[in-house]
Amino acid sequence: MKALVYCRAMRQRKSSLRVSVVLLGAAALSACDSGPRYTNRDMYASAEECQKDWGRPEYCEPGYRSGSVGSSRVWYGPGYGSNSNTARSPRAIGTTSVSRGGFGSSSAFHSGGG
Repeated sequence: MKALVYCRAMRQRKSSLRVSVVLLGAAALSACDSGPRYTNRDMYASAEECQKDWGRPEYCEPGYRSGSVGSSRVWYGPGYGSNSNTARSPRAIGTTSVSRGGFGSSSAFHSGGG
């Protein structure tokens, strides 16, 4: 009789272990999809406008923006995570963003401006 009780307890533990492993796996997969969808960098017409938003000169990096008429000098603020690919500041003339890929999707680069 003691062996029968022991076997039932073991089956119950194995079943509980399976459920725990399945729940842990589901939690791990959902954690992979959390966080911001885009990494954005706002673009500014001048270093001064960029520094007004970010507070430090070393956060602003010079660069060029290509357009249909040629390229123009811009300043890029540091990257930040966001769930949209729009600029966070009204001082910014646009934003560059890289969308974060996930399972079954591909990474993409977007640029917008005013």
